[in-house]
Amino acid sequence: TMNINKKLSYQVLNLRCNQILINQFNINNQFKIPIHLAIGHESIAVGLMNNISKNDKLVLSHRNIHYNICNLENLKIILDEFKLKNNGILNGKYGSMNLFNQKNNIVYSSSILGNNLSVAAGIALSSKYKKKNNFGFFVTGDGAIEEGAFYELLLLISSLELKMIIIVENNQWSLASNIQQRRKKIDLKNIAKSTKGKYFRFSSNNFIDYNIQLKKIKNDNKNLLKPIIIEVDLETLGGFNLTENNIQRYINY
Repeated sequence: TMNINKKLSYQVLNLRCNQILINQFNINNQFKIPIHLAIGHESIAVGLMNNISKNDKLVLSHRNIHYNICNLENLKIILDEFKLKNNGILNGKYGSMNLFNQKNNIVYSSSILGNNLSVAAGIALSSKYKKKNNFGFFVTGDGAIEEGAFYELLLLISSLELKMIIIVENNQWSLASNIQQRRKKIDLKNIAKSTKGKYFRFSSNNFIDYNIQLKKIKNDNKNLLKPIIIEVDLETLGGFNLTENNIQRYINY
């Protein structure tokens, strides 16, 4: 247990430091593409990436950097990808918001809000027909679950009897508007119940705890063919300047 905790601690610190380094490159205008950092999201990324089995598939959103650089020994291939160089991890063709890494079981990510919902369902369905007893993991945010396609995804998983764990990273923000500004509360627990699925909530931001909980959820539900939703409360650290109608305001996550 001590060795595992040391490994997880190193991964969290490494993930935070790498993102701070990438942010400095970004400040110095070394990238020609938008970069979505996930400083503050390290615990769930480390917990999840340590519970991905050989045949599991992971589908991500535009904010995917923490999963893609977790467990990655060579940060340079990510930096070169962000610089659109040929020796980047995907030959400089995908940039940041569509970044994936087959070696880490990350099969797809998308810059389009909600686009990856239907793709995740298709990947899970393909695994079922190929008779691979693996989980589909899907990571999204509190903004994307406002799309109608999110509920459609849950209905598909339930009706087609697919194995999928859905991680909803809830940082209370979607671009420049927080939840209170844009909508009423979405009760994910009741939504999961309505599709005969299960719901869990992570809020401790404790990577050791998340690792244990994810392992238990996988083991306890390995035969469940219904959606499993894990809502993760977190804070995205940092902010940005937004200019609208010649008025600038600072968006402080």
